[in-house]
Amino acid sequence: MTRQGVDLDFGRYYQYEELDSALHELAAAYPELAKLTSIGKSRRGRDLWMIEITNDATGLGEEKPGYYIDANTHPEEISGTMVALYTAWHLLTQYGKVDEVTRLVDRRTFYILPRVNPDGAEICMTMPFYQWIGNGLYLPGEQQLDADGLHYTDVNEDGLIVDMRWRDPTGEWKVSDKDPRLMLQRRPDEYGGEYYRLVPEGMINNFDGAEIPIPRPMDGNMNRNYPYDWGPEGEQYGAGEYPLSEPEIEAIVTFIKDHPNITGAINYHTHAGAILAPFNLRGEDLPLQDEMLYKRFGDMGKEETGYHFILKEEEFNSPGQGRRMGTASAFLYGQLGIVCFVTELWDVYAEAGIEKDWFFLTQELPEEDSLKLLKWNDEQLKGEAFVEWTPFDHPQLGEVEIGGWRRLYMFRNPPAHMLEEMCRKNAGFTLKHAAAAPEVHIGDVEVKALGDGVYRVRAVVENWGYLSTNLTEQAKRVEAAKPVMARIELGEGLELADVKAEIELGDLAGRADRRRKYSRFRDWGAPAKKAEWVVRNTGGGSAPRVTVIATSKTGGVDRRTVDLQD
Repeated sequence: MTRQGVDLDFGRYYQYEELDSALHELAAAYPELAKLTSIGKSRRGRDLWMIEITNDATGLGEEKPGYYIDANTHPEEISGTMVALYTAWHLLTQYGKVDEVTRLVDRRTFYILPRVNPDGAEICMTMPFYQWIGNGLYLPGEQQLDADGLHYTDVNEDGLIVDMRWRDPTGEWKVSDKDPRLMLQRRPDEYGGEYYRLVPEGMINNFDGAEIPIPRPMDGNMNRNYPYDWGPEGEQYGAGEYPLSEPEIEAIVTFIKDHPNITGAINYHTHAGAILAPFNLRGEDLPLQDEMLYKRFGDMGKEETGYHFILKEEEFNSPGQGRRMGTASAFLYGQLGIVCFVTELWDVYAEAGIEKDWFFLTQELPEEDSLKLLKWNDEQLKGEAFVEWTPFDHPQLGEVEIGGWRRLYMFRNPPAHMLEEMCRKNAGFTLKHAAAAPEVHIGDVEVKALGDGVYRVRAVVENWGYLSTNLTEQAKRVEAAKPVMARIELGEGLELADVKAEIELGDLAGRADRRRKYSRFRDWGAPAKKAEWVVRNTGGGSAPRVTVIATSKTGGVDRRTVDLQD
């Protein structure tokens, strides 16, 4: 699809250079709406490109409510990059054509970082991939070379890393009678059949002919490196040496801290088909008012995307999994009080018609569900996501068969022909979330002459948005909320009479605080407050006037200029 010369293909996945070109092309095509900035470098020296989108003609970007999007923190979750890029493309190409888009670009500032982890993503897309390579600290085959055990390796040099199986009477796997591709776990009481060992394709360092240890990865999980509720490596895999030890996360945190106008955020991940509230509050639940707020947004997200909304961490975890620490959502919500979500974009199980409870990702599925996955692959992908088992003479294990699932484009991301529809519906939720930000406006401004060149100026400052200017109860709890301020600027020949030019108004409630019917037993927050000044005309100006300015870190800036008249 082409808009003003910008032709981007959302039916495939972009490598780093293609993403770089797409972002530069958008920024060049829409200079009045878009600005592209590198906010830092990855470990391997790639730029972290942030595209900022707003209409400069309607005000400075930092003087509008901001919305932050990032994606592809985990290396293999490349579909998030395409959703983020699509959102930027949609905002720019539909400005002036779609009312909702035009209003948002005029009144909001979008900060979009499509690829948090350019090193890891590039490795996944250009080298044989099995399941996890962190943030590119090591290339596949490089990591932990001094550690005993199995290391992912493209043993048969076909450009893929899948699985290996071999016959072993002590094996824990067997071949399904219904489909020879499918491996099933052997029952506890089962004997007398043909059984297999099943491991990832690879080589075994210091193999003793018997034991095959699986060394713990040492390649980083950048979604455990944020500063709020961080836990060391022994408590949390991939946490890094210390909070912000990874240059990509340090750059992101610095950027967010430098943009206190950010009111909402979304982090795109994959592999669940779910919208997640922030779980990570040092083991604490959300404040009740925030929980109600998240449920309202969650319902909206489910309606837009079809994804489940998950509020509690225990609903999402695998059995025995501890709580997540040092995550992006913990930082955004827990430390800053920003209304943020994690969207897990892709759910092949739902596509295949598999019903599941949350969380379902255990090591084995019932045979009938696994057969559904194979059928879906055969019908939707013409069988391309599964590599047929093929004999191979392994240099350490002898006769094995190599085959199994190609995980990158089935389990971790949708096939390319399903990508654009996923981009569209998730961008839709993002825009609705961004529309809910607080918006500070100056309503009535009253000037009353008191005599002898003295005037009283009264201004009403209002919040037109859904969210309050403090955003959340969590923001109050951690003292991240900043008050709305009203300030008066005096024209020539004017002075203030014993009052301060700037007045603190506190928080302004949004519609979210008044979502129930009126009740005398419920205390609503104030959506509007008054500021007042006394001004004296010293006679030095020919046309005395004042400007009232309302400023909110989250609700933006509004100005009104009025003449002083008797």
